[in-house]
Amino acid sequence: MATAAIQISPSHAGLIKAARKVTPESLEQCNKLLQKNHEECHMFFRDTAGHNHIVHSLLTILAMGAGPEELKARYEDGVSIQRAMPSVDFELLQKLRSKDGSEVLYNSITGHVHQYHTFLEFFKGEIKDKGWKDVIQENVLARSKLADLILARMYEGAYHPIIHLGLGVEFKQPVIIAEALAQAAAHDDARISTLFRNAEQEAEISYPSRNAKSMLELVREVRGTDAIRNAPKWTDFGNKMRDGIIGRAGEEMASLVSQFRIKNDEEDLERRTAEMISTCAYFAGAAQDKSKINRKTKIDFFYMHCVTSSIFFSVFIKQDWIKLEDRVRLVEWKARLDLAWYAVSGCAVLEDSAISGYHSPMSDGMAWDELFEKVIKEHDDGHAAKFIRALKNGEESAKQYEQGEYAEYFPMKGDMWLRLARMCQDTTESRPSDLKWVPFTGFEQPWKRPDLLAE
Repeated sequence: MATAAIQISPSHAGLIKAARKVTPESLEQCNKLLQKNHEECHMFFRDTAGHNHIVHSLLTILAMGAGPEELKARYEDGVSIQRAMPSVDFELLQKLRSKDGSEVLYNSITGHVHQYHTFLEFFKGEIKDKGWKDVIQENVLARSKLADLILARMYEGAYHPIIHLGLGVEFKQPVIIAEALAQAAAHDDARISTLFRNAEQEAEISYPSRNAKSMLELVREVRGTDAIRNAPKWTDFGNKMRDGIIGRAGEEMASLVSQFRIKNDEEDLERRTAEMISTCAYFAGAAQDKSKINRKTKIDFFYMHCVTSSIFFSVFIKQDWIKLEDRVRLVEWKARLDLAWYAVSGCAVLEDSAISGYHSPMSDGMAWDELFEKVIKEHDDGHAAKFIRALKNGEESAKQYEQGEYAEYFPMKGDMWLRLARMCQDTTESRPSDLKWVPFTGFEQPWKRPDLLAE
């Protein structure tokens, strides 16, 4: 198949980046490694919950100041577990390119990860013919049966496809956008499309309140709703979203999250996007139950993804080629799903002081640039770097709203952003990937892990 080139430009090297400029040597190394990953590696290193993070890791640390050596090292961290690119189904590819291609694509989105390469070649061809903006409009934002299906799949897998899309848009890389579209099309289904559809329908028929509820208020309502709080079971294991929240409390969850609404107004969109980022950061960091004195500080794996994905909605709302109502919808869906993820991980107890009072001799006094320099050297799949960069974006997005009229909507204040970034660095540094985070923090079972017991 024809190979499209990845070429990161110094003029499009990240929304949030390190103080020093990205060097030509770093760009060359990053382009080479991204191209190698694109041509050789599957998007899924296993069929379920196995996302290839190489693109996420390399682009994030490039923006954070990584040199060629760090880029190569982080590539090596990720490449060993990857599967080879699957073969192309040429019969399906031909049908996708036919006059009935949209219907064929819709019917082909059945969660078969082995079709990733076929979808990738299809979307690369579409982008070559139409341009990446038109392909996103047609296949993600058009509000057609097909576009709504792909848009919902973008949010699957703890936001991985939409993170990939966000990086493609942020760095203006058509090949990475094609990868994101193909990832969404091949992704398995946790039925979050049902949540989005039902919440949207309820929001449309509900009488708009004069003062919209804050996202933080809705977080508290999630925890206070027995049907939602008790829906996910430990024995659901990795299917707590599908079988727990949507399976057992879908109606209650959709009704509650439908109350997160944004006016069709640029100012409201910007403020509520910042609010979403602030709230996600807050519940990610504050989920430290201080009544359990035998526990170390640890950030939940799924709450972390609510934060790492948040920066890309700052990217999306700045795209003037996307209609305002579609940018609004992107952020509404993000916040609604964040609320569901809060429930999936057990509606964890939230403690303000876990962030505002956080200190450690390992990181006290560290500024953002120092944290950037440390995390890009860390053996990781990119999650910690993404988390810290997203927090810096949150600090910049939310600072104008943290005092005054909307202060109660913004739980993260002042240096809490930096303190949470230090917490991330302290609790992930020099640990194997599977011990950097705690999964499903609101449940008792994961806290039995020996490394999480306070000394």
